[in-house]
Amino acid sequence: MVSFPRDESLMTAGLDVWTAHARLKCPADWLVREERLEARLGVTHLRLPPDHRDPGQGVAHPNENVPFVRFPRWHYCHYCGGMEQLPIFSGRQQCKAWPWPRRNCSERKKKPWLIPVRFVAVCEKGHIQDFPFLEWVHRAATLGEGCGLRMRAGRSSAGLTGIVVECKCGQFRSLGGIFDFNEKGGALHRMGCDCAGLRPWLGEWENAKGCGEFLQVVQRGASNVYFPHVVSSIYLPLWAEDAASGVVKALEDPRVWGPLSSGLVNGKISADRCEMVASMRNLDSEELRVAAQRKLEGIPAASALRSQSEEDFRRSEYEALKNERGAPRSDLLVKPASLGEYDTAVAGCFSHLALVHKLRETRALAGFTRILPPDGNLASDRLRELKRDTRIDWLPATIVRGEGIFVEFDAARVEAWSSATPAIASRISGLSAHYNERRIKNGQEQRPIRAKFVLMHTFAHVLINQLAFECGYGSASLRERIYCDFTDAGNPMSGVLIYTASGDSEGSMGGLVRQGQPGTFENIVLRAMQRAAWCSSDPVCIESAGQGADNSNLAACHSCALLPETSCEEGNRLLDRAMLTGTPLQPEIGFFSNLLSA
Repeated sequence: MVSFPRDESLMTAGLDVWTAHARLKCPADWLVREERLEARLGVTHLRLPPDHRDPGQGVAHPNENVPFVRFPRWHYCHYCGGMEQLPIFSGRQQCKAWPWPRRNCSERKKKPWLIPVRFVAVCEKGHIQDFPFLEWVHRAATLGEGCGLRMRAGRSSAGLTGIVVECKCGQFRSLGGIFDFNEKGGALHRMGCDCAGLRPWLGEWENAKGCGEFLQVVQRGASNVYFPHVVSSIYLPLWAEDAASGVVKALEDPRVWGPLSSGLVNGKISADRCEMVASMRNLDSEELRVAAQRKLEGIPAASALRSQSEEDFRRSEYEALKNERGAPRSDLLVKPASLGEYDTAVAGCFSHLALVHKLRETRALAGFTRILPPDGNLASDRLRELKRDTRIDWLPATIVRGEGIFVEFDAARVEAWSSATPAIASRISGLSAHYNERRIKNGQEQRPIRAKFVLMHTFAHVLINQLAFECGYGSASLRERIYCDFTDAGNPMSGVLIYTASGDSEGSMGGLVRQGQPGTFENIVLRAMQRAAWCSSDPVCIESAGQGADNSNLAACHSCALLPETSCEEGNRLLDRAMLTGTPLQPEIGFFSNLLSA
């Protein structure tokens, strides 16, 4: 749900009605190709969301808009309090001036506009419906044909008990207790009102079969009403490393790659089609065929990617960044940085450092959940789909281009550090217990938390904060991507990618790559560690046994280590400054404590 100006609350409609071409072949300028991500999500392609495009040459479907439906349907008048349930596809409406005894809109020349109510009801299976005001007011009483509701705020209380909904028939009831909920149900279940299985975003706002789950009352602007499940991928055009710029440009054009990849001859790229494309674009046909075949063979099998974990999916990106893959003509360009040119104290903490001059990230919306956030499992029963028509074989996605800094921690040094003192294991075990306790209550699988991951995650946060402080980047325009092995210790990963992917000029000006140059990067790391060693909330912060969301942080708060939610992959969880700098009583548990004592 989105709150629009003039007191309008609208819900984004499903993919079935997003554009005129929702079920048709996608125009080339709306098409997004990212084969690895498509295979993992089980779709044939990705599409850009509708946006405003001025009509012109080569622009298909201009002036497209994302459709919305009206939700919640219950609205009220801020003057007289009269309530009305509007149709889901209606526009704004004015008060009908029902004759209430005191305030009466019939005496006003200009009728007030109706305002959406603040409360809705949701269930864990993703359904959502209006709060049942009529049933709440009348309880066991029979609803009459002339019933009409009015909402008024009394002076007896500033809370929900001070808000009273009354009916013309004389029944009335305050809203106190509507948020009561436990494992046995809540206030709505006790009055016999359970989930009706409604999905307004798909046009199902009445006469549904029902799902029988308990309804939970929430405010329509609450964060747990909607949790998007966004799956992202770094584009790896490894096939383009030895190709000419014209060939790369041609094969990344969906209008060229589509016919070439669909017209295979014995599983190979057709030479005849390559000749046709080469003649149109003035290219060498054999070079085009070789590059196209290399791209085709590099696309992994969909069945293999669909069953991969996030750790396995990221391993290809980790190897590409570590081995400096890419080319100036493609959307990935990674250049190595010699650690010998950096200060020894800082360079000794890392085994590899690379400057990512160009990268492209694709983010696809795979679904959403309510009440509880997604658990990362694409096959989860809690994940709700964005469409009703099964023939729709695409998902909305966006592309952002940027740059970044990739660092790989020295695995041997990290292993020696994590096993050097029992205090590290003790802190991580307590942090893991708090974190997994909440996951178990949410019906999610436990997740193994290691000191190495907390170290790399906290390092990414303090580095982003320092880059924002020194270089003028907005902290929300920098993102982290952690490459760590959770389950497959035989194939270790110890990498951190800090990159700009905000879609604006901050991602293309070369500023972040410049901060990774010798003489600059080590000073940024040093100052980041010095700032992380002391927090304005200390000693409360450094001595914390659990703080933040679900008590899943130790020494980390808004004054020292937290980031905007869009920048962190873990929702600002699993952070501990002590892994970086140690504590006043135990400075030796800090991985970078030698920088502070130098």
